[in-house]
Amino acid sequence: MTSPILSDSESVMKALKEYRDSGRSTFLEDHGFGEASRYFLQFDGALFDAKAIANVAYRHQHGPRADRIISGGQLHSNRLLEQLGFSIVDSLPATVDGELTWRLAIWSHLKASYDLGKLPPKALRDFGAYGGGQGIWVDSARTSLLHGGGITVGVLHSGAHYPDDLGEHSVLYHYPNTDRQPGRDASEIAATKTAADLKLPVFVIAKPTPSSPVRAVRLAWVEGWEDRSEQFLITYGEEAPRTVLHHDESDEETFQLSGNRSRRRYRNVQDRPDQARFKLRVFHRYGPRCPLTGIAVPQMIEAAHLRPVPEDGSDDPRNGLPLSAGLHRAFDAHLFAIHPDTLEVVTRPGGPTIADLHITTPHLRNLARKPHREALAWRHEKWSERIGLPS
Repeated sequence: MTSPILSDSESVMKALKEYRDSGRSTFLEDHGFGEASRYFLQFDGALFDAKAIANVAYRHQHGPRADRIISGGQLHSNRLLEQLGFSIVDSLPATVDGELTWRLAIWSHLKASYDLGKLPPKALRDFGAYGGGQGIWVDSARTSLLHGGGITVGVLHSGAHYPDDLGEHSVLYHYPNTDRQPGRDASEIAATKTAADLKLPVFVIAKPTPSSPVRAVRLAWVEGWEDRSEQFLITYGEEAPRTVLHHDESDEETFQLSGNRSRRRYRNVQDRPDQARFKLRVFHRYGPRCPLTGIAVPQMIEAAHLRPVPEDGSDDPRNGLPLSAGLHRAFDAHLFAIHPDTLEVVTRPGGPTIADLHITTPHLRNLARKPHREALAWRHEKWSERIGLPS
């Protein structure tokens, strides 16, 4: 059987314009097509149902009475469109590289077609960036074909439970902990780690306000995780992170006490770009537990810099400590310091005392991994100058 002739690229351009002008749903309904299940034409960043475009273009070329005779798939509509120089994207790829191409195509489509801060939820569902009402969207029916346990595609962060963890440049995303059927939470956690291991981006979905009917979306990457505090580090950007952070390797690196002012800014971030990453690395090194108070509730623990960022302190975890939120504030107020040699807590001569600060273990000697002495010494010297003691 002779293949239908689609040889006029201008006819394809007319079909694309009609699709854009009328919208996907109206275009498909007017021409009697259902939504594509696999193949999409990508043009000017946007995605279009390939089979429908090929057939409407055929009618533009041969007249409105031309029968719809172009089948979908690689050997038919795709081949004809590609011969005219158009690109086809497969939404059911057989390789990780193909999945990367598909996810980046979705992102390109969203950028080309919508205001990324005000998307209708349907825009995210149409091409699988997000679906359902759960926090983690794995799209297991599709991604399990590529990886047995599925691969996370999108995450919803409402900001309702942990608002401080949703930042301008990253999010510390807490593991799901629900009463759904056994194994569901664990499978979503595993699928999110798989996205990190395979260096596949995910879509972070947020509501501008709790009751907002629209959504904001960012392209992001699972840069690491910490199992004891049960959280992922997800950072925004167009490129995958160089490494995946899931355990402490800082002792294998050269220590740098300073460097925040002089270092190259990461992904054009201007204000404390690595605070979320710093917190994760501090938790990797010491655990999500305050060594001075014994508090081990991750949501109550913060990552404190010994040499602060405004003083050009680095984000090396050895320049940090996990402290309870209240003790962190006391530390930043120079109410106490830690002696670099004895590792003991030292307080102001006039108080508050160790007891006043609710410190139950007044030293760091029990830590398996200690802060770097240079960082402790810098902080102790500044503390001594602040309270008028010889350093």
